[in-house]
Amino acid sequence: MKLSNILLVIFLLSINIIKGSTTELNSNNLKIDDIEQDGDFGFDLPLTIESRYSVEFDRNFENGMMTLKPSQPSNYKRNPLSKNIDVDMQGNFYQINVNVLIGQQKFVLQVDTGSTLTAIPLKGCNSCKDNRPIYDPALSPTSQLIPCSSDKCLGSGSASPSCKLHQNAKSTCDFIILYGDGSKIKGKVFSDEITVSGVSSTIYFGANVEEVGAFEYPRADGIMGLGRTSNNKNLVPTIFDSMVRSNSSIKNVFGIYLDYHGQGYLSLGKINHHYYIGSIQYTPVQPAGPFYAIKPTSFRVDNTSFPANSMGQVIVDSGTSDLILTSKVYDHLIQYFRKHYCHIDMVCNYPTIFSSRVCFEKEEDFASFPWLHFGFEGGVRIAIPPKNYMIKTESNQQGVYGYCWGIDRGEDMTILGDVFMRGYYTIFDNVENRVGFAIGKNSKNSNVGDITDINQFDSTYYRNDGNNNFNYLSFSFISIILIINLILL
Repeated sequence: MKLSNILLVIFLLSINIIKGSTTELNSNNLKIDDIEQDGDFGFDLPLTIESRYSVEFDRNFENGMMTLKPSQPSNYKRNPLSKNIDVDMQGNFYQINVNVLIGQQKFVLQVDTGSTLTAIPLKGCNSCKDNRPIYDPALSPTSQLIPCSSDKCLGSGSASPSCKLHQNAKSTCDFIILYGDGSKIKGKVFSDEITVSGVSSTIYFGANVEEVGAFEYPRADGIMGLGRTSNNKNLVPTIFDSMVRSNSSIKNVFGIYLDYHGQGYLSLGKINHHYYIGSIQYTPVQPAGPFYAIKPTSFRVDNTSFPANSMGQVIVDSGTSDLILTSKVYDHLIQYFRKHYCHIDMVCNYPTIFSSRVCFEKEEDFASFPWLHFGFEGGVRIAIPPKNYMIKTESNQQGVYGYCWGIDRGEDMTILGDVFMRGYYTIFDNVENRVGFAIGKNSKNSNVGDITDINQFDSTYYRNDGNNNFNYLSFSFISIILIINLILL
């Protein structure tokens, strides 16, 4: 009997050791469904982070202040897709660009998960001048102008085709998109071939006949909309959706990785494990609408929590540089900074970094700023370091940089822009309807910047998850059995 008890204890302890080892392995490595399988088909496109505007600073070495010269615009606006609001952008200096080949013609496009229609300039457009790249249908044997009567003549995300109101046999499919800064584009819908890494697919896109205001050029030739159209039959499918429909081997999954050096990658059709470390944490996407809208559960700065229900609709949008908070949450955040970080220059004293004109000169000037902790449905916890929301901004003066406040005051929605995505590998999974976040790593297979696993994802999430609780209970139960058996022995 004593021998059997000893064997029982050894058996139970061995099970617990194996279980603990397996849990530790899973928490530090990829989940099975997160690993890039050998059978997956996809490709990667290099990204560059381009300046939206020419920036010039006046330098004040006495207090480490960098001031934007008066010639710079004080605010930039962006109207997110069909949402009828204007969002003031205090420091929207950058955008993400990618090179693509449409109809065997090269274009640089802004990557935008907050819109759906890809738009490039059509030959003869009102702003097509100098050496600007344009789309010439005559140069592509696969180019087709979509008629209004076609079932492919659908909405742009801002409006339905106007030709539907006065359709006739000769009308062609048209589109219009309005932007919050007063600019707009309108034109015709085409289909043509896009070639990526040697793979060609038929896509649908807008060719601009008229551009009013500053659309994209010269910082880019057009825009690549990567919003959600697979769940909406009333919208022109994004070019990636079109690629997925043309190639059954391509999954409707893509990822964006942004580093801290003005570069990154767009992976289409697969999850590339070379761009991240640890596991991917997923949160569900809200079912309706063209946005990648996710549900917030918490927002915390230091030990102070802000009401998650005040964050409004939350979307992940690569077409927005900054982190935009609702007016209520933003005002509370500024109050918190002024209460707890007033000892740092330009937080309380005028001029402040919260204006659109003043930036820090060096990174160490704001090194003690807090991390921002976000929680989302599904137990996802993400921490944003100050190096993300204090955007390193290069000026047109060689070697001169400023670190500018990258959080802005919106109205009734929260936009998680590039400030939020920087340093992460962000997964947009249209198969499982979810968005995933993983800690990014640079091309040298090391952590991005100075971010580590423990600091990047909220460590309290891992300390309190179900597996750890199970291990603790298992160990306690086995310990009790061990003590009882030792007494009996």
